[in-house]
Amino acid sequence: MRKLNKSEIDFRVGMIKKTGQKVWCTLLAYKDARVDMAMLDDTFGQMYWQTEYKRDSKGVLQCGIGVFDKENNHWVWKWSNGTESQTEAQKGEYSDAFKRAGFMWGIGRELYDVPTLFVTLNQDEYFEKDGRVKQSNKFQPNKWDWEITDKHVKATHNGVQRVYAKFDEVSEPITKPVKTEVKEGDKIFLAILKGVSEGKGTIEQAKAKYSISEDVEASLKEKIQALNEVV
Repeated sequence: MRKLNKSEIDFRVGMIKKTGQKVWCTLLAYKDARVDMAMLDDTFGQMYWQTEYKRDSKGVLQCGIGVFDKENNHWVWKWSNGTESQTEAQKGEYSDAFKRAGFMWGIGRELYDVPTLFVTLNQDEYFEKDGRVKQSNKFQPNKWDWEITDKHVKATHNGVQRVYAKFDEVSEPITKPVKTEVKEGDKIFLAILKGVSEGKGTIEQAKAKYSISEDVEASLKEKIQALNEVV
Protein backbone atom coordinates (compact mmCIF):
# COMPACT_ATOMS: atom_id res chain seq x y z
CA MET A 1 0.00 0.00 0.00
CA ARG A 2 1.42 3.38 -1.00
CA LYS A 3 1.92 6.20 1.48
CA LEU A 4 -0.51 9.09 1.68
CA ASN A 5 0.00 12.12 -0.51
CA LYS A 6 0.29 15.48 1.25
CA SER A 7 -3.08 16.51 -0.20
CA GLU A 8 -4.71 13.49 1.47
CA ILE A 9 -3.67 14.52 5.00
CA ASP A 10 -5.72 17.00 7.05
CA PHE A 11 -5.13 18.54 10.47
CA ARG A 12 -7.55 19.30 13.30
CA VAL A 13 -7.18 20.75 16.79
CA GLY A 14 -6.59 18.19 19.51
CA MET A 15 -6.58 20.40 22.60
CA ILE A 16 -6.30 24.14 23.13
CA LYS A 17 -4.95 25.87 26.24
CA LYS A 18 -3.89 29.27 27.53
CA THR A 19 -0.59 29.61 29.37
CA GLY A 20 0.02 33.11 30.68
CA GLN A 21 -0.67 35.43 27.75
CA LYS A 22 -0.08 32.74 25.13
CA VAL A 23 -2.70 30.46 23.62
CA TRP A 24 -1.53 27.25 22.02
CA CYS A 25 -3.01 24.06 20.71
CA THR A 26 -2.03 20.65 19.42
CA LEU A 27 -2.77 19.54 15.87
CA LEU A 28 -3.65 15.97 14.96
CA ALA A 29 -3.06 14.51 11.50
CA TYR A 30 -5.93 12.48 10.07
CA LYS A 31 -7.41 11.28 6.79
CA ASP A 32 -10.93 11.29 5.37
CA ALA A 33 -12.75 8.01 4.66
CA ARG A 34 -12.83 8.96 0.99
CA VAL A 35 -9.05 8.67 0.97
CA ASP A 36 -9.38 5.01 2.02
CA MET A 37 -11.86 4.35 -0.78
CA ALA A 38 -9.57 5.92 -3.38
CA MET A 39 -6.57 3.96 -2.05
CA LEU A 40 -8.48 0.67 -2.23
CA ASP A 41 -9.66 1.49 -5.76
CA ASP A 42 -6.14 2.36 -6.90
CA THR A 43 -4.51 -0.66 -5.27
CA PHE A 44 -7.00 -3.48 -5.84
CA GLY A 45 -9.55 -2.12 -8.35
CA GLN A 46 -13.16 -1.09 -7.70
CA MET A 47 -14.52 -4.60 -8.26
CA TYR A 48 -12.11 -6.37 -5.93
CA TRP A 49 -12.79 -4.96 -2.49
CA GLN A 50 -15.89 -4.74 -0.29
CA THR A 51 -17.00 -3.86 3.23
CA GLU A 52 -19.18 -5.52 5.84
CA TYR A 53 -20.48 -4.18 9.16
CA LYS A 54 -21.69 -6.01 12.24
CA ARG A 55 -21.92 -5.46 15.99
CA ASP A 56 -20.16 -7.67 18.49
CA SER A 57 -21.71 -9.06 21.69
CA LYS A 58 -21.11 -5.73 23.46
CA GLY A 59 -22.78 -3.71 20.73
CA VAL A 60 -19.54 -2.26 19.37
CA LEU A 61 -19.66 -1.70 15.61
CA GLN A 62 -17.12 -3.72 13.65
CA CYS A 63 -16.11 -3.03 10.05
CA GLY A 64 -14.43 -5.52 7.79
CA ILE A 65 -12.68 -4.72 4.52
CA GLY A 66 -12.44 -7.70 2.21
CA VAL A 67 -9.94 -7.83 -0.65
CA PHE A 68 -10.16 -10.46 -3.37
CA ASP A 69 -7.04 -12.61 -3.70
CA LYS A 70 -7.03 -13.32 -7.44
CA GLU A 71 -4.18 -15.79 -7.24
CA ASN A 72 -5.93 -18.05 -4.71
CA ASN A 73 -9.49 -17.11 -5.77
CA HIS A 74 -10.86 -16.13 -2.34
CA TRP A 75 -11.61 -13.09 -0.18
CA VAL A 76 -9.22 -11.93 2.57
CA TRP A 77 -10.79 -9.92 5.42
CA LYS A 78 -9.38 -7.55 8.04
CA TRP A 79 -11.57 -6.07 10.79
CA SER A 80 -11.58 -3.23 13.31
CA ASN A 81 -14.09 -1.37 15.47
CA GLY A 82 -15.29 2.22 15.45
CA THR A 83 -16.26 4.83 18.02
CA GLU A 84 -18.93 7.53 17.87
CA SER A 85 -17.97 11.07 16.87
CA GLN A 86 -19.34 14.08 18.73
CA THR A 87 -21.50 15.06 15.73
CA GLU A 88 -23.59 12.72 13.59
CA ALA A 89 -22.86 9.85 15.98
CA GLN A 90 -24.02 6.94 13.85
CA LYS A 91 -22.44 8.24 10.65
CA GLY A 92 -19.21 8.98 12.52
CA GLU A 93 -19.17 5.51 14.06
CA TYR A 94 -19.42 3.81 10.65
CA SER A 95 -16.80 6.12 9.13
CA ASP A 96 -14.43 5.58 12.05
CA ALA A 97 -14.80 1.80 11.87
CA PHE A 98 -14.11 1.88 8.13
CA LYS A 99 -10.97 4.01 8.56
CA ARG A 100 -9.70 1.80 11.37
CA ALA A 101 -10.18 -1.25 9.15
CA GLY A 102 -8.26 0.64 6.49
CA PHE A 103 -5.38 1.03 8.93
CA MET A 104 -5.34 -2.77 9.22
CA TRP A 105 -4.64 -2.89 5.48
CA GLY A 106 -1.88 -0.29 5.91
CA ILE A 107 -3.78 2.76 4.65
CA GLY A 108 -2.32 5.85 6.32
CA ARG A 109 -0.48 3.82 8.92
CA GLU A 110 2.32 6.39 8.79
CA LEU A 111 0.00 8.87 10.56
CA TYR A 112 0.72 7.01 13.80
CA ASP A 113 4.34 8.20 13.49
CA VAL A 114 3.54 11.91 13.09
CA PRO A 115 4.80 13.70 16.23
CA THR A 116 2.49 15.83 18.35
CA LEU A 117 2.34 19.23 16.69
CA PHE A 118 2.15 22.38 18.82
CA VAL A 119 1.00 25.75 17.47
CA THR A 120 0.88 29.18 19.10
CA LEU A 121 -2.29 30.99 18.01
CA ASN A 122 -2.41 34.59 16.85
CA GLN A 123 -4.84 36.95 18.58
CA ASP A 124 -7.49 36.67 15.89
CA GLU A 125 -7.31 32.87 15.83
CA TYR A 126 -9.01 32.30 19.19
CA PHE A 127 -11.61 33.70 21.56
CA GLU A 128 -12.58 33.10 25.18
CA LYS A 129 -16.10 32.20 26.25
CA ASP A 130 -17.39 31.00 29.63
CA GLY A 131 -13.84 30.63 30.88
CA ARG A 132 -12.80 28.43 27.97
CA VAL A 133 -10.48 29.15 25.05
CA LYS A 134 -11.74 28.18 21.60
CA GLN A 135 -10.36 28.49 18.11
CA SER A 136 -11.95 31.07 15.81
CA ASN A 137 -12.77 30.62 12.13
CA LYS A 138 -9.54 32.47 11.36
CA PHE A 139 -7.55 29.43 12.47
CA GLN A 140 -7.40 27.28 9.33
CA PRO A 141 -4.35 25.00 9.43
CA ASN A 142 -5.51 23.04 6.38
CA LYS A 143 -4.93 26.17 4.27
CA TRP A 144 -1.30 26.47 5.38
CA ASP A 145 1.62 25.32 3.25
CA TRP A 146 2.63 21.92 4.65
CA GLU A 147 5.88 20.07 4.07
CA ILE A 148 5.85 16.47 5.26
CA THR A 149 8.96 14.33 4.79
CA ASP A 150 10.27 11.21 6.50
CA LYS A 151 12.30 13.47 8.81
CA HIS A 152 10.08 16.41 9.75
CA VAL A 153 6.71 18.14 9.51
CA LYS A 154 6.70 21.86 8.75
CA ALA A 155 3.97 24.40 8.03
CA THR A 156 4.17 28.04 6.97
CA HIS A 157 1.44 30.64 6.64
CA ASN A 158 1.92 33.96 4.82
CA GLY A 159 5.66 33.34 4.87
CA VAL A 160 5.74 32.70 8.63
CA GLN A 161 6.67 29.30 10.06
CA ARG A 162 3.88 28.02 12.30
CA VAL A 163 4.88 24.38 12.87
CA TYR A 164 8.13 22.48 12.93
CA ALA A 165 8.62 19.03 14.39
CA LYS A 166 11.07 16.22 13.78
CA PHE A 167 9.75 12.67 13.71
CA ASP A 168 12.17 11.55 16.43
CA GLU A 169 11.70 14.50 18.80
CA VAL A 170 8.89 16.16 20.78
CA SER A 171 8.06 19.58 19.33
CA GLU A 172 7.25 22.74 21.25
CA PRO A 173 4.99 25.69 20.42
CA ILE A 174 6.67 28.24 18.17
CA THR A 175 6.15 31.62 19.80
CA LYS A 176 8.23 33.96 17.64
CA PRO A 177 5.89 33.99 14.63
CA VAL A 178 2.99 35.52 16.54
CA LYS A 179 2.42 38.78 14.68
CA THR A 180 1.07 42.09 15.93
CA GLU A 181 -2.63 42.42 15.19
CA VAL A 182 -3.60 45.43 13.10
CA LYS A 183 -6.76 47.23 14.18
CA GLU A 184 -8.63 49.75 12.09
CA GLY A 185 -7.42 53.28 12.77
CA ASP A 186 -4.35 52.39 14.84
CA LYS A 187 -0.82 53.57 14.00
CA ILE A 188 0.08 50.48 12.01
CA PHE A 189 -3.17 50.67 10.03
CA LEU A 190 -2.50 54.30 9.11
CA ALA A 191 1.13 53.53 8.23
CA ILE A 192 0.06 50.71 5.90
CA LEU A 193 -2.61 52.92 4.36
CA LYS A 194 -0.08 55.70 3.72
CA GLY A 195 2.61 53.36 2.37
CA VAL A 196 0.35 51.46 -0.04
CA SER A 197 -1.38 54.62 -1.31
CA GLU A 198 2.06 56.14 -2.03
CA GLY A 199 3.21 53.02 -3.85
CA LYS A 200 5.80 52.11 -1.23
CA GLY A 201 4.40 48.64 -0.51
CA THR A 202 1.42 46.33 -0.86
CA ILE A 203 -1.20 44.89 1.47
CA GLU A 204 0.22 41.39 0.86
CA GLN A 205 3.63 42.56 2.08
CA ALA A 206 1.99 44.03 5.17
CA LYS A 207 0.14 40.73 5.82
CA ALA A 208 3.46 38.89 5.86
CA LYS A 209 4.59 41.15 8.70
CA TYR A 210 1.36 41.79 10.63
CA SER A 211 -1.83 39.93 11.52
CA ILE A 212 -4.55 41.52 9.37
CA SER A 213 -8.10 40.21 9.57
CA GLU A 214 -10.39 40.05 6.55
CA ASP A 215 -12.44 42.99 7.83
CA VAL A 216 -9.38 45.18 8.36
CA GLU A 217 -8.01 44.19 4.94
CA ALA A 218 -11.32 45.11 3.31
CA SER A 219 -11.28 48.47 5.09
CA LEU A 220 -7.73 49.13 3.89
CA LYS A 221 -8.65 48.34 0.30
CA GLU A 222 -11.73 50.55 0.48
CA LYS A 223 -9.80 53.51 1.85
CA ILE A 224 -6.94 53.06 -0.63
CA GLN A 225 -9.44 52.99 -3.50
CA ALA A 226 -11.08 56.16 -2.18
CA LEU A 227 -7.69 57.92 -1.97
CA ASN A 228 -6.82 56.88 -5.53
CA GLU A 229 -10.13 58.24 -6.80
CA VAL A 230 -9.45 61.59 -5.14
CA VAL A 231 -6.03 61.78 -6.77
